[in-house]
Amino acid sequence: MYRRAIPTAIAAAATLALTFSIGLAAGSSQRALAVRVQLSGANEVVAATSCAPPSVCGDPDASGTAIIVVVPANDLVCWKLTWEGIAEPVTAAHIHGPGTTTQQVGVLVPLTTDPAMGCTHDADADAIAANPAMYYVNVHSTAFPVGAIRAQLG
Repeated sequence: MYRRAIPTAIAAAATLALTFSIGLAAGSSQRALAVRVQLSGANEVVAATSCAPPSVCGDPDASGTAIIVVVPANDLVCWKLTWEGIAEPVTAAHIHGPGTTTQQVGVLVPLTTDPAMGCTHDADADAIAANPAMYYVNVHSTAFPVGAIRAQLG
């Protein structure tokens, strides 16, 4: 089961890093993006398979939250993921795109799951911030290798 408790010092350091990064981007022509989305198994897509009710492609008992901050001026992508009810073990998490809610597309930005928060530099930050609705986060598990839970960023 995913450990929900993150030491206060790590959370405070991550908050300071995000604040500093957003402050650096304030002068850029493209604004930073900060979103909080709810992930669910009902949002998963498997190739051309229909996942319309009652069929669910992801983990039907799982849910989660993703906080994503994108700072285009620094090519920075930061995240914090939480989940519950996923058939363990969780194997990976990613931002995928570009793709609509009905598409399954390739990995764009790998995200760590242990710890389930961090930052990385990625040249795709500009594209993600410009059109977040075309990008999604999903969390993968052994039981659901294509994706256990998913949510579009916009």
